[in-house]
Amino acid sequence: MKRLMAVFLMGATVSSIGAAAAQTRGTLNASTVQARAAEDAPPEAVSRYMVGTRLGYITCSNKYRDYVGKWERFAFANEGQSTVTGSPPSDEDYRECVQETLAKGRGMYSGAAKQVTTASSRAALKDYQTAWESSLTTLGRTGGAGGEKPLEYRSRQAKMQARLDEMQRKVEAQAK
Repeated sequence: MKRLMAVFLMGATVSSIGAAAAQTRGTLNASTVQARAAEDAPPEAVSRYMVGTRLGYITCSNKYRDYVGKWERFAFANEGQSTVTGSPPSDEDYRECVQETLAKGRGMYSGAAKQVTTASSRAALKDYQTAWESSLTTLGRTGGAGGEKPLEYRSRQAKMQARLDEMQRKVEAQAK
């Protein structure tokens, strides 16, 4: 949400700067600056879809990160013990998040797909959808219960975020 607000404020600042430049130079007016900003932005449904899917992924991956940390603490506490104390953490929270997020993202995809007009923008959107779904469904699939260490998770997470960032840039560039 903070990122959205920063983007919104940045857009407002750019419009304000453009309007100020128009007043001093007389070459642009405020409506021209706003029209250019609107032309450079992807359609509204595409923007909502991108923001919603990224926030959903971040939420679920944070829940998975918490699960990995709890599992590591559980394993450490029971390492070398003949009798296990406590019970392993449940993966229900992040798995439920993944299912709900997938359903919401798939629902938003159809609206976004209707607003893109070119074959290349549809292909970019579909590629993003496929990568996003894959990133969500692979949470927790590495090595089974307790198979992933927090450092491994962070490394994998950074790669996944970079991949989604690149695909998002392609969608936003194509969907204008």
